[in-house]
Amino acid sequence: MATMPDYFNLQESLLRVNATMEASEAHGALCGMLCAQGSADINQWQQHVVGDQEEGNVLLGELADELQQMYLATITAINNEVAEFECLLAAEDEKMADRVYSLANWCQGFVYGLAAGGIKEGSELPADSSELMRDFIEISQAVFDEEESDNSEDDYMHLVEFVRVGVLLINEELQPMKLNKPVNTEQLH
Repeated sequence: MATMPDYFNLQESLLRVNATMEASEAHGALCGMLCAQGSADINQWQQHVVGDQEEGNVLLGELADELQQMYLATITAINNEVAEFECLLAAEDEKMADRVYSLANWCQGFVYGLAAGGIKEGSELPADSSELMRDFIEISQAVFDEEESDNSEDDYMHLVEFVRVGVLLINEELQPMKLNKPVNTEQLH
């Protein structure tokens, strides 16, 4: 089973190639595309993540390996009946402002991924998914306020869990769970 790449290392790899998305946003976009379509073409998703790049860039090859790892781990986790899915976010030992920024970026990527997957604003969605999309848009605009940090750790953890469970619900509503859904590894080469 594929494991999720390390957030910090992936973030550094994306910055080195001047990618159009950061690590959390890239993961959110992938999850949004998966929820919208039930699958996602890895090449199309990578194009969204890295943008236009020069051919032959060695750093892109290394990044492609990390993105493939994320792709495989995410497909497995989001379709897992045990709900092992987790959002790729800044680590718990990072400053709260960075963690909130990471979560906001993740939600922004998710909404982008839904749109890239064909779900546009105004699309007919089940009521719960529609409400969750509005919540994710609101979370994507979140910033951390140092002055209101009394319960910030608990509030943050509740918000992360809300997003995690919300993604699983959206995925279930838009793409009824297919247990043991095979991964098409042919598109990875």
